[in-house]
Amino acid sequence: MTGSAIRICLDINVLVADLLGMIKARKGTASRYLVDAVRNGECDAGPVQLITSVPVIENWASVLIRRFGYDRDSADETAWLLQDYALEGPLAIPPSIMVGAGYVPFASEEEELAAALAHLDASDAKLFDEITDDRHVLLSALGGNADLLATNDVDDFERGSAQAFSNRTDVILFPTIGSSLVIGKPSFLAHWLRQGIVPDAGFIASRPDEFVLPSVTDDHGRN
Repeated sequence: MTGSAIRICLDINVLVADLLGMIKARKGTASRYLVDAVRNGECDAGPVQLITSVPVIENWASVLIRRFGYDRDSADETAWLLQDYALEGPLAIPPSIMVGAGYVPFASEEEELAAALAHLDASDAKLFDEITDDRHVLLSALGGNADLLATNDVDDFERGSAQAFSNRTDVILFPTIGSSLVIGKPSFLAHWLRQGIVPDAGFIASRPDEFVLPSVTDDHGRN
């Protein structure tokens, strides 16, 4: 772990899966376990710090409006709870807003300015393009030195220096300076965290065939 807590970044589809689970009264799902962990600042494996960013929060608010019928005020109130979780975590790391590192949220400065102006002028405008939300999530995780990134779409992150395993589709590694970001499905990450184990790169490499699940999720979190 980097620091005194497990740094976890959540993809928006994990938040969607958690909300769907609550709506359908599902208990004990992997997504619920992870969201509870960042909300409470702890899990079976130790203290937990949420790593998130302004782009992720804005995109989550947009999804709440488009997919779940929230009005703007309710969506913003719900989405910005992520900031509260981050600030109330053991490391108190605020949401970041970052560009660079090879992952650019907008294709040009003109697009970025136009989106920002639209966001100011229209109550239902999206500040960030949902098509590129994977970039925001990955950049948030890398910028915040996350240990784990939970996503239902692991294959979407197989880019650049990502290292996939030939025998499994539930986890990949994204090398960073001095360590590796573990990008895994909620089912994979929650399984080990529930056992008090942080599934870091060394642990996964030593158990390449352990806990390989079919390519399914416990709920559906596509946004």
